[in-house]
Amino acid sequence: GVFLAFNQSRLAEWEQQDVVRERAEIVHATWRAEWKERYGQGEPDLQITPRYLLVHSFAHALMRQLTLECGYSSAALRERLYVSEDCMAGLLIYTATSDSDGTLGGLQRQGEPARIERAVRSSVRAMEWCSSDPLCIAGMVSAKETHSLAACHACLHAPETACEQYNRFLDRAMLTGLPELGKAGFFTTMLSGE
Repeated sequence: GVFLAFNQSRLAEWEQQDVVRERAEIVHATWRAEWKERYGQGEPDLQITPRYLLVHSFAHALMRQLTLECGYSSAALRERLYVSEDCMAGLLIYTATSDSDGTLGGLQRQGEPARIERAVRSSVRAMEWCSSDPLCIAGMVSAKETHSLAACHACLHAPETACEQYNRFLDRAMLTGLPELGKAGFFTTMLSGE
């Protein structure tokens, strides 16, 4: 598999933006309301933070790109998220099948520095635009799925077997920013070429 970790100091700085925190709070509030409706009391085990939305959304974008570059089917790759507020923000993309789709060579080779850098850049660039925009980036496509904001089948959704959260807790704006607030995206600097 391929494991990537985010730079903690850069991540901590990015998380302080008001718009980033507000978007995460919207998702967490809907998650908490559903939790209370379902279980009555207490708090959900999973806290939806800007960090979590970023890592999860990036995992989906990267899986999508790796399926293109390695030739895997979209259901052949899976994610494992490593996220906590105590200096943990990483993801593992791995093959989950034992047939020819599951051979490690293609994915292992993608972990080479030049290849993974290209895959990361391509995956984030692909998230700048969705065929369902402007509705998707405004959160209108995922309106029925209240645990995501800018995410739909055309951009971030993966097969449910590939996602440990069943396509919940996703927001493409955490990667690329919003059209009116470009700097809110974690990868905005990379996208602008700075």
